[in-house]
Amino acid sequence: MAPAHTQNTFEDILAVLNWLDWLGLTVALILLGVLAYLIWQRKYAKDGLQLAMPEILVPSKLALPSNCLTNVWHHFVSGLPWRLRADALSAPLSLVLGDTGSGKTGVIDRYANWQGQAFSFRPSVTDDPLLQIYLGAKALVLEFNATLVYDTNPAAFHAIKKLWRHLPPKPQAVLVIDAGSLLSPQTELLRQSGQAMFGKLNIFGKLEGKPLPLVLTLSHMEEVPGFVEFCGFLEQAGIPLQIEFPAQDGINRLNTCLDEFQQHLPRALLTCPAQDYLKIVDFLNEAPRLLNVLTDFLRVAGLEQQIASPPIVRLCLTSEKVPSFGCNPFELQAGQAKQPFITLNHHAKAALVLLAIGMVYLIWSYRYQQNLETQVFENIKTVRNTPVEYYAQKISPLFLNYSADLNKNALLTFMPRFFSAVDEDNKYLLITEIRKHYLFPLLQQIQQEPDAEFKTIRMIGLLYSTANSEIGRIMAKHPDKNPLDMEKYGLLLSDYMQYNLRTDDLDSMLNALTFANPDADTDDLAPWLALFRNLSQLLKKPYITQTEFKALQQRLVPFHDVVNRFDFYSDVPEIRKWLAQHTSLHLNYSDLRNVQSELRQKEIGQLIGFIHHLEFADHEKCPDTFSLRDCLVIAQAVANSNPPITVSDMKFTLSGEYFSFSPKTWMDFMIRSRVTMILRDYKLSHSKPIFNGWIFFKSPYDYADIQLNPSNNGQLLFTGKARIDGRLTAAAFEQEVKPSFQALTDILSHLPVDIHEQKRFNDFVLENLNAYAGTYVNAYLHFIRQFQLRIKSPWELSAALSDLQQPGSQLQETLAIVKTNTKLNLSNAPEFIAFSQKLSVFGSIQRLMEEKNGAYPEFQKYQAIMAQMQQELDSREPYVAQKTDGDEAAFKGTLTPMGRAAWAILLKQDGAYTTLVKSWLQNVGIQPEWQQPFFAPVQSVADFGTTQINEVVFSIWSDLWDSNIVPLLAKFPFRSDAGRDKELTGDELIHVFHPKQGVFWSAFHDYLSPLCRMGNQLWSRRHDLSDRIELPANFLQRLNAVQQLSANLWDAEGNPKPLQLSVKPGLLPVFDKHRIPNAPLVSLTYLREGGISALGFNQHADWQKFPLEWWTAKPAQVGMEFRNDDDPARVYAEINTDGSEWNFFRLLQQGQVAGSQLYRWQLIHPAFPQQPLSLEYSFQTNPLALFANLAGS
Repeated sequence: MAPAHTQNTFEDILAVLNWLDWLGLTVALILLGVLAYLIWQRKYAKDGLQLAMPEILVPSKLALPSNCLTNVWHHFVSGLPWRLRADALSAPLSLVLGDTGSGKTGVIDRYANWQGQAFSFRPSVTDDPLLQIYLGAKALVLEFNATLVYDTNPAAFHAIKKLWRHLPPKPQAVLVIDAGSLLSPQTELLRQSGQAMFGKLNIFGKLEGKPLPLVLTLSHMEEVPGFVEFCGFLEQAGIPLQIEFPAQDGINRLNTCLDEFQQHLPRALLTCPAQDYLKIVDFLNEAPRLLNVLTDFLRVAGLEQQIASPPIVRLCLTSEKVPSFGCNPFELQAGQAKQPFITLNHHAKAALVLLAIGMVYLIWSYRYQQNLETQVFENIKTVRNTPVEYYAQKISPLFLNYSADLNKNALLTFMPRFFSAVDEDNKYLLITEIRKHYLFPLLQQIQQEPDAEFKTIRMIGLLYSTANSEIGRIMAKHPDKNPLDMEKYGLLLSDYMQYNLRTDDLDSMLNALTFANPDADTDDLAPWLALFRNLSQLLKKPYITQTEFKALQQRLVPFHDVVNRFDFYSDVPEIRKWLAQHTSLHLNYSDLRNVQSELRQKEIGQLIGFIHHLEFADHEKCPDTFSLRDCLVIAQAVANSNPPITVSDMKFTLSGEYFSFSPKTWMDFMIRSRVTMILRDYKLSHSKPIFNGWIFFKSPYDYADIQLNPSNNGQLLFTGKARIDGRLTAAAFEQEVKPSFQALTDILSHLPVDIHEQKRFNDFVLENLNAYAGTYVNAYLHFIRQFQLRIKSPWELSAALSDLQQPGSQLQETLAIVKTNTKLNLSNAPEFIAFSQKLSVFGSIQRLMEEKNGAYPEFQKYQAIMAQMQQELDSREPYVAQKTDGDEAAFKGTLTPMGRAAWAILLKQDGAYTTLVKSWLQNVGIQPEWQQPFFAPVQSVADFGTTQINEVVFSIWSDLWDSNIVPLLAKFPFRSDAGRDKELTGDELIHVFHPKQGVFWSAFHDYLSPLCRMGNQLWSRRHDLSDRIELPANFLQRLNAVQQLSANLWDAEGNPKPLQLSVKPGLLPVFDKHRIPNAPLVSLTYLREGGISALGFNQHADWQKFPLEWWTAKPAQVGMEFRNDDDPARVYAEINTDGSEWNFFRLLQQGQVAGSQLYRWQLIHPAFPQQPLSLEYSFQTNPLALFANLAGS
């Protein structure tokens, strides 16, 4: 067989083709001939096709026909003789765009050189309003009308697209722009024009596949001054006005493109008249501005049409007056090659491509199938070495499938079949190899397995199976019964049954094999007897657990398998019958010999099947989401279930022993077990901490949680965040907890479970009730503790007081919630006694919120206190002094109502609101940890009022000190460096500091004395004054400084008293005897003011009283007395101070101070001025300390 498939000679190919293949090839050749004739007729006909109907001019506002431009092109092409057509169409193609009146036609007339070409049989078509075609000597120009350029209808695009298919390749675009429009640019018109032009250029580029080279042509350049003279000079000098941009970057070089002509200006100066030269210079200077406008126009228009950089290749400047020497916008650009002589249209090209594809397909199909069949034949021998795991990758693809199933081999589906006979032979060889190396080894392996007889019969049936045979249909009914791994051999068997066509040689192959004899049936009845005895004992137990029942069913599995074994191979007889009728196999198997066994009794099979199908399902367990009542209902439903019994009593004798089983007994036993396990499983699953106390509720529960301060989320006034589980409410208790106990009483005692099971379950429920009670009470304790009243401003205080007095205040609502949900209707059942005791902690709330006629009288007492306080705080009436005010009357008059209330609270006066609220709370019995919301308004009054008190005290003191004391401190003697113009007068001193009449002490005693108490001539903070009242900085220091000043200057009755000073004179000074031999002696020193003196002698000095009468202005002197033994006359030297109310202190000021208490003056003897003498007096205390202390405070 191999040589027939490996030779590739022409004779072999001819031998393989049948008459159908030859017929197909003949039809294909005839079609190819017809196609070639049509192409020749279309391409080489002498006369071009004429338009079937005259050209139709469509109004501009109507949609253009898609062939309107193509008709013009066809009309133009048909007018060209065939021999001249290729040369004409190979001329450089230019597409001219421009606005109406831009000079497009004039540029074409001057540079395309098309007039007169009709005499050379090269006609142009210029009578169409949308498209004019000009055929010049060296250019082919298409002028698009401005109407078409500005047309936005999709029909215009389709017309251009259809025309583009017929145009020669590699066109260039010529954009004609009126130079006059750039000299006086109108922005909006230029913008619209740019959008239209570049929109069409963008479409041309997309149709061509790349941007078209762009030639810019500026017409009417004669309007630019100097251009005519510039062109005349260039033509005279032979300089071409051709501006090229080979790199297609003209948009970047437009501004400087005329710079290269600057080099010719010297030549123009020599050859042109002066006037023309000046115009040329003006033109070259003015042209960049014109080109700048052009550049901006191009960039803006290009960007708006998403053309970043138009490929500008040339710039032409044209004029109707003078020609532009060397400039032609329609010339072929540098580097562009000429088009081929012959060009085919799209239809001809498509026909040739289809012809080539068809030929290639037929040849390729033949070669493909030939190679494929050869590869299949060569790879058949690989079957023996290929493991079955690689069958799908390596062997299955060798079966070539020519059917319409695209999942097999899509290529073969669409090919003519050239090698049918070869394919059949290859398939037969593959089937033979598969039998030999896969199926026969499996058949031999089966002989060592259990039930070898049944498996062998089925395996042989598979070997004889074909796609259309009866045995194939039999084997296909139950593929799961095949004695092999279908995941591994499934594809192999599918291929085998599909492509197995010859089975005549199987008989001899199978008869040559040896098959194992079946084992004798040895039925051991001992396990069966033990099983049935255990089942009889099991029914006497109170229940069976689910685990035990599953173990029982698992134990029954081998027994059930034996029963099922008799039914599993039910199709073997049918297979054996077919093999006996259609084959000559010599199989010696007999039927199973255990047909008469005792185990085949019908009742045994019924019993095994009945127990096997009994259910002890998991879904009967109460889920974690079920409540106690739900679980009891499920248990009751299971207990009341009465499933139908479809079998009768099962009675049989086995090995002489009688057994009887009733389905009703089994069903009762299972119900009893299921109910018991429901209760046990529920108790076990709900013994976790997460369910502690919650067994009375299902999840999710239907009771809304109670949220503390739900209106403001605990952020404003009534703060605190707490949430009570909805299951911890009176409604939940009444609807779930109490009914659960009722259900427990009604259902549990009637369930078919053991009495001990009932007791354990009842104790479990009571434990959960106690846990629920503890959680319940703790939740409301936490709830009421969390309720807080936080007042941060007087406005919030007013809002809180208003709310507290409302019938539905948040405090009242919170208390009502606690009262409602802690006053449960507990029956006298013993299980609720502990719960009732725990709820007694809320007895004070119950008393407080005891309702009478829709109101809460006890709570209204608190509301009355709050109303009285709010009325007092909101009062705008002036304060009326009370008898009990004492020296506080004026001070209280300066305070706001809140300040006065806070003053009473801070001093714990009778009638203070803290005293009233505390007394009320004690009467009601509210625990201290619950009192914050009740005390909060009063405490806020104390807080805000204290702040106001502090502000008032600071304001009064600041005004008193700054207005009266501070101005005096800038005067002498408070300020030692103050001049005589800034001395404190006696009247000022009396006006401010007089203890009876002075403004300082009058104001102090009226307004600030309640803050202080006098003791030992010192003011101190009042001992019962709260620390929260803040005295101004240095208050006591300054107050005591003023007190010291006033006490030293006036007596208790307000009479002035001398300032008591203690003075001690220093030693008498002496002259230097060596310098002044006859100098006199100092016999006396003195310090005096008015009639008060302190004298110093030449003896041990002692302290002398110096009572300074400060209220009278008397001269003050300090001096010394000189004497001489020879002369009884006395000489005096002194310093005298007068003209000041403080002469004594001025005198001290003129001396030198050593420390703060020793003063020294320099005195000069009239006769001996060369040696001044120092006079010293010491003071026991600083004479100015009284004033300095106040100034420094």
